This record gives sequence, structure tokens and C-alpha cells, in this order.
Amino acid sequence: MVFEGRRRKRKDIFEIIKEFEEALEREFEEIFDRFLGHYETKSMWCSDGTLEPLVEVKEEEDKYLITVDLPLANLKTLSIVGKYNIIEIRCQLKRDVKLDKWVIQRQTTFREYRKTIELPEDADVSKFQVRKYENFSIIEIVVPKKFRSLREFR
Repeated sequence: MVFEGRRRKRKDIFEIIKEFEEALEREFEEIFDRFLGHYETKSMWCSDGTLEPLVEVKEEEDKYLITVDLPLANLKTLSIVGKYNIIEIRCQLKRDVKLDKWVIQRQTTFREYRKTIELPEDADVSKFQVRKYENFSIIEIVVPKKFRSLREFR
């Protein structure tokens, strides 16, 4: 059997590589969506020279515990404001920090930490207390929950 005039077209090696890359990218996106899709991704720094500290919020029966990691922070400049159900944290760094090896923020000098934390409606942010662990540059903010009357449970 002879197939005259018909030649099987071979794929170009670059076309094969491109198809492989696209398939691999789709696979990674599927994995990230499946396992990490519920996490919000955002930058932890801003071009205005502020960094966002690492924060952990734990809910307990009668309060919220907010642990904030502030490496290189001058805790004497710590400012915490509580309004409505929001806690705003600001703190100057002991010295300016510039990350020259990272291309994205090469021109940015970091001078301050800034973080806004939104708590549930039952948080009484007007009565927060702060514990400082200066040796570790960590602070803990204790926010009590609002008192609930017995009528709310009925």
C-alpha cells in the first residue's frame, strides 16, 4: 500500500516543548487551586516603605489573642489603635532596611511595620491589652469579647 503525496507531518521540537510546558502549567494551577486556593495571596510590603508583619489570631472562649512578629522593630514607637472591630498596628524599624538582592523592591527602603486586623463583631477592641516580649520583638494583643446577655442565648 503506497500513500503517494501524503507525508506524515512531524511536530517541531519547540512545539512539543511548548505543549509540555502548557500541560505542566495547567497541572500546577490545578494543584494550587485544590490545595492553596482558599488562601489569599498578597504582597507583605508596600512601595511606600512599609512592611506587613506576620500575625496569628487565635479565638478563645472569652477573648482573641493576636501575636505579632516584629523583627528589627523599635517597640518604643509601637502604636496600636482599636476602633469598631479593627486593630491597627504601626511600629518604626530600628534602622532602615533595604533588600538590594531582590529586583522587585530594589528602590524601596523599609522604615515601618503597618498592619490592619479585622476581628469579628463580638471583639471589644476598646479594651485591648498589650504584652511586649522585647527580647524576641514579639507583641501579644489580648482583645476581650463583648459581654453577651442571657437574652441573646434564648
